[in-house]
Amino acid sequence: MYDPSSPLIRSPQQGGIVPAPEAKSRFAEDRLLDAVIWCEIRPGEIVTEADVMEHFGLTRAAARAGLTRLGYDNWASPQPRTGWLVLPVTGALIGQVLEARRIAEPLLSKARPDAELCTELGHIGEVVRALRPRSETAAVASFRHYVDRVDGLLLGAINPFTARHLRKLWHHTARITRYLEDETESHIFLRDDINDLISAVLSQDADGVIAARLSLIDAQEAFFMRQLLKSDAPLTPGSGVIARTRQNAASNRRNS
Repeated sequence: MYDPSSPLIRSPQQGGIVPAPEAKSRFAEDRLLDAVIWCEIRPGEIVTEADVMEHFGLTRAAARAGLTRLGYDNWASPQPRTGWLVLPVTGALIGQVLEARRIAEPLLSKARPDAELCTELGHIGEVVRALRPRSETAAVASFRHYVDRVDGLLLGAINPFTARHLRKLWHHTARITRYLEDETESHIFLRDDINDLISAVLSQDADGVIAARLSLIDAQEAFFMRQLLKSDAPLTPGSGVIARTRQNAASNRRNS
C-alpha cells in the first residue's frame, strides 16, 4: 500500500506555497520513485513514457525526466524500442541489500539525538507498543508510519552521506518487503525490534542499537526466505550451476 506520508519517502513541503517549476518536476520524479518502491510499478515490469503519462497524469517531459532519474539511480534500465525495465527482485539483489545493510546499519549507533528528538522518540515508543498487537489495516499502517518516523529521525542524527546511503538501502528493503508480502493471506512483516531500538537510543547504548538493527535484518531475511519458498515462480533462464557451466564452456570454445 502506497503511503505518501512516509518520512522515508521525501522531505515535507512547506504548506500553502505553490511549488516552482523545478519543484513540480522534482515532485514528478519523486512520485515515480515512490511508485517503484511501493510496487505500484511492479518489479520486472516494462513501462513506457505513455504508460507513465496516463497512470500518473504527468506531461511527457515530466515522464521522461522521471524515467531517466530511475535509470540514473539504477531502479530501471532502458530497453530498445520497448520502454524501461524496472529492476526485478531476485535472490541476488536481496542478498546484496542485506549484506550492505549489515555493514552500514551499525553506524546508526553514532546517532546523538537532542532533547526534542528524545521526547518524540519516547512518545512514539508508547504508541507503537499499543499498536503492535493489533491486526486491523489502519493499525498496521499507523504502526509502520511511526516505525518509519523513528528511522527518519535516526537518519537525521547521523552523517548525511551515511544517511543517504542507508536511505537507499531501506528503499530497496521496503520494495522487496512489499513485493513478497501477501496481505490476502495475512503474510506481512511487522518489526519487533522497534521498542528495543528506541530504548537503546534513549539510553545512548551503542551496542544495543547495533543489536536491534542486526536483529531486524535477520528477521527480514527470514521473512524473505519464507515467502520465496512459497513462490511458484520458476527460476529464470541463466540461473544455476548448469547455466553457468554452459556459459563457461561456450566462452572456452570461443577462446580456443
